[in-house]
Amino acid sequence: MDDVPAPLPPTRAGTAHVNRPTRWRLHSNPRVPGDAMSGGGVSRLTVALGLAAVALSLVTLVGLPTPLQAVAATAVLVLLPGQALARLTQVSDLALGALLVLALGLAALTAVSTAMFYLAVWSWQGCVVTMAVITVLACTARARQEATS
Repeated sequence: MDDVPAPLPPTRAGTAHVNRPTRWRLHSNPRVPGDAMSGGGVSRLTVALGLAAVALSLVTLVGLPTPLQAVAATAVLVLLPGQALARLTQVSDLALGALLVLALGLAALTAVSTAMFYLAVWSWQGCVVTMAVITVLACTARARQEATS
């Protein structure tokens, strides 16, 4: 009888608690490597995302050689808005974060393009500017979160 370990305390469902590794976690204030805070309580990554969106959208509108234009357009249209929106969700898992960047970036681009198409105002220049504005607005929202926490 002395060799039998004590039973684990029951959980809500009445089953024994088992330590299992979690695949993803939500945190109220995650820290990302290289995400040092700059002056005013806003991280450098937030500022860099906003500035990169403005700079790359301007460079895309001015024009670049074709291979560089494709890279800049992909960054402005999908990656930067996706990263800015994914940072609002505060997911700390790297794989889930990368998936969210692509999913949110493509979803935002689809919504913007569809709305512009139905309003009969679609142009690639307008789409680039709109996605840059979405990125800057998401960075502003993230900066407010960082300043209050």
